[in-house]
Amino acid sequence: MSYNPLVTVIIPCYNHAKYISQCIESVISQTYKNIELIVIDNGSTDSSYDEIKKYLDLQNFQLIRHAVNIPPGVADGVVSLALKKAKGEYISVLYSDDWFLPEKIEKQIDCFICAPSSVGVVYCHGYRYFETTGNLVKWDMGSERGYVFPYYLKKGDLVIPVSPLVKKYCYNIIGTDHQWSGSEFDYFAMSQFVDFDYVDEHLVVMRDHDSNDAKNIESVYARNCAYNDKFFSNHSTISRAGSEAFLRMSRVYLIFARDFAETGNKKMARSAFLKAISCRPVSVFCLRGMIMIFYLFLPDAVFFRSMQFLRVLRSFLRKSKSTISGLAV
Repeated sequence: MSYNPLVTVIIPCYNHAKYISQCIESVISQTYKNIELIVIDNGSTDSSYDEIKKYLDLQNFQLIRHAVNIPPGVADGVVSLALKKAKGEYISVLYSDDWFLPEKIEKQIDCFICAPSSVGVVYCHGYRYFETTGNLVKWDMGSERGYVFPYYLKKGDLVIPVSPLVKKYCYNIIGTDHQWSGSEFDYFAMSQFVDFDYVDEHLVVMRDHDSNDAKNIESVYARNCAYNDKFFSNHSTISRAGSEAFLRMSRVYLIFARDFAETGNKKMARSAFLKAISCRPVSVFCLRGMIMIFYLFLPDAVFFRSMQFLRVLRSFLRKSKSTISGLAV
């Protein structure tokens, strides 16, 4: 390969001592070798820092340590500093409980070489690894090229969060001091300004385990609300998105309403549902909206029994899918 640009991989880590070595090793073992690795110990209270220190002798390795944990959703957060220090022409953010497959970076650089100069983000498909079962299940979120901002508005998120390789200038466009730096919200913001492409292969793995941040529904919901309030308050964004901005927000809030309902949190389910219909009143007539109305007007005892049944059913369906399509690790 004659084109050999520097790629910076950023790994934020908080209390993932049992995962961080596998994560780092997956970067070291990439078939593409011109990689700068920046690992951030975000105030870990376990032995994560000791595990990370084992790699200090690596070439192009930086360790950033925060004495106190910086939680998600904070402006100028944990990934922001690493983005400012990054020397690479391309950036990839990898969470410390996940990992890359060996050809991930090489195949995305190859894709950039063949892609038009308007492409700023190249993503790929991946797997979900279910820690409780040891199964690896194929995960395809989207297969869209070009200007994908309308897809984000109409259908939801496009990329697996750890899959994109991004031209560094994309972060210059959207900034690095906001509260969602290093999250999947970055790619939604970028989709307004650059084209996307993808490698039609499964090249990343995201781990499903009991302490996934995404399972803290109230925290994730609060971050989504804050993001929507700021992102869609921008005049240029609204002018691009039009009425579809409200379609996206309504869809997101309806999904959270369902998730809150299934955990028995009727108060938050009602709050998210009201936000959904305030964004787009006709959402009350979609299937998800009508189901939520039905559940929210049930007596509490019936509501909680119904939600318990739905949780069991969804868990069964997920496990069945894992058993049918899973591959033992």
